[in-house]
Amino acid sequence: MQDYIAQDEISKEILNSAKLLQAVNVNALIIGSLGVGKKSLAKYILPNSKIYDAKILQQDIKDDAINLQDDAIIIDRIEEISNINLFLEWINDNSIRVIAISTTNILNQKIKDIFSINLEIPDLYKRENDTKQLIQKFSQEASKILDMQTVANAKLITNISNNAHSLRKSIYFSYLFETIGEEEILMFLERYLSEHLEGENSYKDLLYLFEVPLIKASTKKYKSQVQVAKHLGLNRITLRKKLDIHKELL
Repeated sequence: MQDYIAQDEISKEILNSAKLLQAVNVNALIIGSLGVGKKSLAKYILPNSKIYDAKILQQDIKDDAINLQDDAIIIDRIEEISNINLFLEWINDNSIRVIAISTTNILNQKIKDIFSINLEIPDLYKRENDTKQLIQKFSQEASKILDMQTVANAKLITNISNNAHSLRKSIYFSYLFETIGEEEILMFLERYLSEHLEGENSYKDLLYLFEVPLIKASTKKYKSQVQVAKHLGLNRITLRKKLDIHKELL
């Protein structure tokens, strides 16, 4: 059975609903952004069921290449079902229970109508305690897989822009960062720049790669704009201009 992290109150409520769905034979829809734990929750409800991609399942139904009856399945990206009548006829004729996953609640009404329960999982930025638990989970995972000592939480980079997907990647990067030095950083940067050099304004277009992390690091360390400008050797007008230019990345 896959783990569904539930430390925040909203997650505990969702988990309680999932426990109910383990006991009752109804269709349910799980909605949420990428990386919020939709598949983990679906597998918690139906631990022995297969996850089907909606488009592939639809094609298999059309080709009569799937033989299921009186079964329960998990369907990923249910919003990609386009032949609604074919799909509904198949689940009704074969008594198929559906736990579906979607990144949107904008679905065909006929599809919506088959679900007795809808569960919406919030993004991680709304789930502080869940995020802390995931950080520990991914940190332990990275330590084991990379055969490294545990990196202190204060040194971990935590990016939740794509929820658990970006968080796991950033934690692994934190561990790898412990093993690289200035030469490797310059090497990686050189490779990236060589692949993105184009046009006649490459210096101007790529300068943000240096300025943004420098400004972000300085802001975290020195707090006030006065101190940031002083330690970067910039006047405050120049700093404010750069802050405005890069405001979407800062």
